[in-house]
Amino acid sequence: MRFVLVIIMTILGGCGAPSGVFTSFQAQHLGGNLFIDVDDRGYEHVVLDGAITPETSYVFQSLLQLGTMEGLVITQSPGGDLLAAHQIGRAIQANDMNTLVVVSCISACVDIFMAGKLREMTEIAELGVHTPSNPELAYKLHTDYWTDLGFEGFNELVYDIGNNQLGIITAQNALKMGLATSIVENTN
Repeated sequence: MRFVLVIIMTILGGCGAPSGVFTSFQAQHLGGNLFIDVDDRGYEHVVLDGAITPETSYVFQSLLQLGTMEGLVITQSPGGDLLAAHQIGRAIQANDMNTLVVVSCISACVDIFMAGKLREMTEIAELGVHTPSNPELAYKLHTDYWTDLGFEGFNELVYDIGNNQLGIITAQNALKMGLATSIVENTN
């Protein structure tokens, strides 16, 4: 499955909706900053718009039990709970799902994005990485997780950036690094 620009523009067209920063006004809030949003062709998409919490993982896992999802659209996320992100990411990988970042995906959100079979970004999208607040605990979790996803060397990049700093990876650089599989171009 390939996410198309129509989906992105529909979601971004609803900026400022009361339920999420970048979800449309008709988006249905599911809990844990997850939404069901509909594009102008009538296709439903699961959207992450906000922080990742244990509730995010619970709601995501519940959605998997209810039916088939092809992927997760990430409009923006500042990150959040690392273990919840890894649970979501492992579910995405196990179900061969795709991921798409529309605007920004920071910290633990990057772990979710990297689990996608197809990992798409818009031209304006950015990934943000940094050393976690508890590097001793997180290093082993990240090493195992990223190795399972096929990104063995990613620890060195992330753990070279301090906890109080943010390393930004543009869509173009993510593609060069193999983090993204493609860039969805803006045509409007």
